[in-house]
Amino acid sequence: MKTITMASFKGGTGKTSIALHIASALSLFHKKRCLLIDSDPQANLSQSLGFSPDDYNALPALLQKQKTLNEVINKTKIKKLHIVISNTYLDQIESTPELSTDPYSHERLREELKTVCDVYDYCFIDLPPSLSWLSMSSFYASDFSLIAAVPEPFSMMAMDRLAKYHTSINVRHKIQVLGVLISFWDERGAINTGLIQGIESSFPEKILKTKIRQDKSLSRSVLQGLPVFLTDKNSRAGEDFKKAARECLSLLENEVKDV
Repeated sequence: MKTITMASFKGGTGKTSIALHIASALSLFHKKRCLLIDSDPQANLSQSLGFSPDDYNALPALLQKQKTLNEVINKTKIKKLHIVISNTYLDQIESTPELSTDPYSHERLREELKTVCDVYDYCFIDLPPSLSWLSMSSFYASDFSLIAAVPEPFSMMAMDRLAKYHTSINVRHKIQVLGVLISFWDERGAINTGLIQGIESSFPEKILKTKIRQDKSLSRSVLQGLPVFLTDKNSRAGEDFKKAARECLSLLENEVKDV
């Protein structure tokens, strides 16, 4: 199993939608066994698949060793796609006695994932948009990061911080950048050239060829608790995510190397 963290230190980059749709596409169209982990207290990924953020059998129970990983894995409406959901107790979980007294608590998720490494082909972890304990825990559990970006100035500014964070994590744990996936793309965007240049300066040669175009069908699919492939088969976002999944799969199967 290869584990990929969805990274972005700014909200509104489409990070959760990317995690959902790349994993869903790999399960639906490439027959890959995928596990999603919602590591964001807002639980948007969980809700995007129709799960309640008030369920107790969620990631906090796993991190606090109250439940095993198998006990908190949920099946979804997609046969080969499973999820560990989030709930409100995930917020500031590192301050709880079970974790604050353990100097190696940030390695718990990595150790738990070893128990299912033969069950799944890929695991995708959706992070909160912050430099938090949850982010560190997820990075230490991952082999790759997939970075979400949007064509606007604050997204570009976050790239340099994220590159430095990768460098700091790599001192203790090797994690490769799978790529940078741009969403909310408009070919006519006024700052497209500046965006590309800004990303290239932080992550040279890592921008994926595929870009996810703006599409209202994504919002409608969230309300139905399903990926857009199952709610609007002819959507342009669905077409883009299928292409992005193929591109990511090619990179993963060829063991990308950092430049």
